[in-house]
Amino acid sequence: MAFANSKKLKLIAALVGDEMNYVKGAKSQFPQEELKGKKYGMKVTGYLADPGTVHDGIVANPDAVNEPEINAYMNNKNSSVELDLWDEFVNTEDGEKFMKEIGAPRAKNLAISTQKAVMEENMFASAQAIVVTAADFKLLTKSAKALNELGVAGKKLSFQSPTIMGDIAEGGLARFIPNEKMTKIYEDAYLGKYGGAEQIELANVPVIDTTNMDAAPTITGELVKDANNNVLGVTAISGITPAVSGKIVAGMPYKLSGLKVRTAAGIETQQDYVVIPHMENRGGTSVLVIPELRVAAPGTGYNNANAVLPAATISAAASGTTVTFTLTPVLTASKQYTVGQVRTESCLSFDQYRFNSLPGSEVKDVGTDGNITLKIMEFGDGKNGVKLLRIDLPFCAKIFDHRESVTTYTLVS
Repeated sequence: MAFANSKKLKLIAALVGDEMNYVKGAKSQFPQEELKGKKYGMKVTGYLADPGTVHDGIVANPDAVNEPEINAYMNNKNSSVELDLWDEFVNTEDGEKFMKEIGAPRAKNLAISTQKAVMEENMFASAQAIVVTAADFKLLTKSAKALNELGVAGKKLSFQSPTIMGDIAEGGLARFIPNEKMTKIYEDAYLGKYGGAEQIELANVPVIDTTNMDAAPTITGELVKDANNNVLGVTAISGITPAVSGKIVAGMPYKLSGLKVRTAAGIETQQDYVVIPHMENRGGTSVLVIPELRVAAPGTGYNNANAVLPAATISAAASGTTVTFTLTPVLTASKQYTVGQVRTESCLSFDQYRFNSLPGSEVKDVGTDGNITLKIMEFGDGKNGVKLLRIDLPFCAKIFDHRESVTTYTLVS
């Protein structure tokens, strides 16, 4: 039986999916019509649902729907192989040899590279942070409890490096509650359930070096008041500005005194809201951003807020209509921290798209397994006189609501 390109791609796609533990369980959350016709580097937009406002009594007080935009960018990872080598495997009986010589090595490299790119952005998409000086069970319990304090629903996943998980497990592996279904999904990377979250080892997590970190970056928005001159809040903020002599370290968490998390249900909590800048890949161009911060004065619910800050604090930071807040670092300078994360399984959106063929190339086939879709594109290398096949993994990944995520920092040195 002929060993079609689609079958080859399906085998590779299956192995790519198996290797990307961080992406397993992610959902497609961007509207499919938004993905159609998109090209590498283009923006795609989804919307965060508005839970509405709850009022006392029986009088209806309808308010306008406010669904904040959630933006992500189309990215792509690829691996190439000479067409002659690819075409050597023509029968299904060649499948094992094909995977050993071509499929498996490229699948693992594609998976590692893609997952690392997704992790470097989304492991910092959090509204809370936990900092510990040692890897122990308190790290796991504190991070899961921070998420539970917001009443977040759904399965919770905890990702830590193999070294940290190993150190914790030495303190009592029996504390982890096994789950046969989760073991099948994550295999050897799964330790069990503890503290209300599924505990999973994850390689290649980010490490933060705070040497020469910026100790006083600022964020800026516009003051918003109602018709009676009462402070409602601040316009949405997604950028951060370094101090003159400072250096913003991507992944560095910052606090603002009095800034607390407001839940998706509109509950104003006492959980500290953290601002974590990270690099966002916009089709090959990296831009420093923060997860969108929507600040409201207590009791107003302005702009579907995800954080609250006293009106007096907002007013004190205003110069005219411009509001500038100075942030304070959470981590200690000149140290290294290993990053981890606890999040809901479904808060990560992982979508794929199909871009058109490039001039002088031709899309030959597409292969899908689970939530991983690969395609191959054939083109000529005139400089070296060979034909090439490029295996593409097009994707966009985004945590839709960063209140469903907690980033952890464990001191290394």
